Amino acid sequence: MPKKKRIADKNERLPSPMFDMGTMPYIEMLGNRRITVEGSTGVLLYDSENIKINTCKTVISFCGRGMKLKCISSSCVEIEGFVTDINFLS
Repeated sequence: MPKKKRIADKNERLPSPMFDMGTMPYIEMLGNRRITVEGSTGVLLYDSENIKINTCKTVISFCGRGMKLKCISSSCVEIEGFVTDINFLS
């Protein structure tokens, strides 16, 4: 008799498909108006049209209009403004 496949109970937590990101930055966006970058190691450039954030693995460039740094901590940066472009630089 063949084995039946086990189906998870609706209350049972399934394994997450996420992989271990290690030192990769975590980026959260609220539309194109607010961005939070966790895992930053510093701000390389800051003006009203371009903000460059350094991370362990890459530099992330945010371009737009009215760009402002709303919050900076030792590993997190919050950006507000009208974001038109995001680039990952090696």
